[in-house]
Amino acid sequence: MASSLPDTIPADFMAAIAHLETKDKLGVDEMKLMVLLETSGDPLYQKLASLAPEGEATDLLLKNGQEETAHAHRLKRAIEISTGEPFAMPELDENPYAEPPPFTELTPELLAGFVAGETNGDAAYQRWADNEPNPEIAALLRQNGREETRHGERVKRVSAILAA
Repeated sequence: MASSLPDTIPADFMAAIAHLETKDKLGVDEMKLMVLLETSGDPLYQKLASLAPEGEATDLLLKNGQEETAHAHRLKRAIEISTGEPFAMPELDENPYAEPPPFTELTPELLAGFVAGETNGDAAYQRWADNEPNPEIAALLRQNGREETRHGERVKRVSAILAA
């Protein structure tokens, strides 16, 4: 079974994002890095949900986290297509990005940063899909990207709920 961790792991979440922003196409190690980033999204959104008022805001944030995990599973499939070998998803305790930052409140600035990050995520996925020769992998990347935009829309809704 293929190694579940990339050969090189940037020091922190933002360094990993910066590294990936330089890529026009994802190789296997970049897809493995994306698996780590996407699986860290569930605990991150769970942390945000814990700071939100019960109800719609919490539900929206938890849904985003669940979909981030689905993105990781699509990337797992892309790795398997690319290598022709099974790929084991790393456990959260193997993921250097799994521990969310110690946020203490949902501020408009924090949520705006998440909206921007999700929007940028869609753009990156679309760029990677545009440069992916395998149409099946490209389709998986495009689907992840479209859902990143939906995550940003959900976070905007959370902002509106908090502002009301």
